[in-house]
Amino acid sequence: MEINRNTIIKDIVKKHPETLAVFRKYNLVVAGGVRGPNEPLAFFSKAHDVDYDEIVRELKEAIEKGLDDSTETIELKEDKVYERFVKTAILMTLTIGVTFGAAILTHIAVKKDFRTAFHSIVQVHGHAQLFGWVGLCIIGFAYYIIPRVKNVELQYSELTTTSFWLMLVGNILRIFGQPFSHETINVILPISGLLEFAAILTFAYIIFSTVLASKEKREIYDKFIKAGVFWFLICGVINFFMDVYLFVTNTHEIPTAFYSPFVHMFLLGFVFMFIFAVNIRTVYAFLDVRTVRVSAVNITFWLLNIAIPVYFVANALNYQFPSLLRISSFTIYLVVFCILLFVYGVRVFERSTRELDDVVMDRSYAKTIRAAYVWLIFGVLILGAKTFLEPFSEEQYLFHGAANHALAVGFVTMMIIGYASKMIPTFKGINMSSMWLSNLSFVLLNLGCFLRVATQIMIGLSGDFYYSVIGISGWIELVAIGMFGYNVWKTMNAEEDDKEMRGKSLSEITKDTKIFDVVEQYPETLDVFLQFGFKQLNNPVARRTIAKMFTVEQATKIHPVKIDDL
Repeated sequence: MEINRNTIIKDIVKKHPETLAVFRKYNLVVAGGVRGPNEPLAFFSKAHDVDYDEIVRELKEAIEKGLDDSTETIELKEDKVYERFVKTAILMTLTIGVTFGAAILTHIAVKKDFRTAFHSIVQVHGHAQLFGWVGLCIIGFAYYIIPRVKNVELQYSELTTTSFWLMLVGNILRIFGQPFSHETINVILPISGLLEFAAILTFAYIIFSTVLASKEKREIYDKFIKAGVFWFLICGVINFFMDVYLFVTNTHEIPTAFYSPFVHMFLLGFVFMFIFAVNIRTVYAFLDVRTVRVSAVNITFWLLNIAIPVYFVANALNYQFPSLLRISSFTIYLVVFCILLFVYGVRVFERSTRELDDVVMDRSYAKTIRAAYVWLIFGVLILGAKTFLEPFSEEQYLFHGAANHALAVGFVTMMIIGYASKMIPTFKGINMSSMWLSNLSFVLLNLGCFLRVATQIMIGLSGDFYYSVIGISGWIELVAIGMFGYNVWKTMNAEEDDKEMRGKSLSEITKDTKIFDVVEQYPETLDVFLQFGFKQLNNPVARRTIAKMFTVEQATKIHPVKIDDL
């Protein structure tokens, strides 16, 4: 077959299984379905920092050599480690997360008062979004992505299931325990915090072990990953003590003065660090821009990690010690500077290099990534603007809430949706189930987020008129995330090359017949293959993967037998 910049990797592997060894050398077939990723060769070369001309030369050499006794056969199987995390995260946000948030906003709109909402319900909604939606998504994607960018096996992969159940059960106990807690059942709250911390500790052990096991050189994004894990652990400890506080005081509510800076520590320390790490590694290829400005990204890393603990302490104590307000404002300005510097460093809004202009592929995810960064900039600017308002005033309270929504929904959720829409189809080796739904959910999520953020600011500036608008914003976001959830869930459940893999009904077996088709349609032939020495077909996984790639003739070249006899 002709290999060019638009040739799909999985098509090369399908036609020429002998190229698998080349792709494995460049770490290109570890993502995707059973035959590798559904991506053009030129795009993947740039994404993995591989010289395109060099890999084409090696592929052609492998094809010319063909299959023989020395050909290395590689068993590919789809890695679904992320699926249960992402699916559960979707269920969490579509029930307790966004649904609770939409109902709370409707209540606020009817009462025309943001402080009328039950704070215990608001905090349960926030916990479900932070630990359930965002936390589970990042954990699941990290288990899949980090081994691949570090070119190493996921260490202690059997513990991923443990971390999943610990986090899920801990979440559920917190969700039901906080608003309904009383003397007889509130003991489940510290148990919840302990389970969630154990989940985070397990996650940290797996990720640190995986990074340390890699023999790849250290990259600039490595320290963002490690810092993200560190802050996740710190947040896990604080979360446990907040649960203990609820238990000891027999109350339903964590003091807002403490809970609010905790939310920002979770976002800035854990969530942003992981998102930034992935962005550093991928944005230049995904958006076809130049590589990151290393000095700008490094300065961002150190300043932001210095700012986070100072920000947390100053904002948690400034109610008791008003003298800390200046330090609080300074750290907010420092965070704003760090975020703007990072956006400059990753070049997300710069012109394309046009290096991939000739590559034909879906790039709808690009607008989602850029939109997420627009919301990030708006969010931190709104956060900075609140420092110019009267301390502890209603206006400052409303600006703070608007900034939180821009950061949590506009940036974080938009980024999760954008990357999931790009990477899950790649993980599966197929296309996204519905591009129409992807585009519609993008529009609706931006509309809902805009209505929420803009109207909350306008309520602070102009009064009650905008309450009628803010009440519908949450339901629009719920519909948008529901569409995304359905679309990505259907994609995860799809079978790779469903129609193509099924094959036509066999009337005869020739040298060009796929082994999979023979054994699938005539199971009794499996014994024949085994008698001729094809022992690997005893493995059901091999029959579903390797057998789909090799014809009878190709198999006899790897394991020499007389093809006519076979």
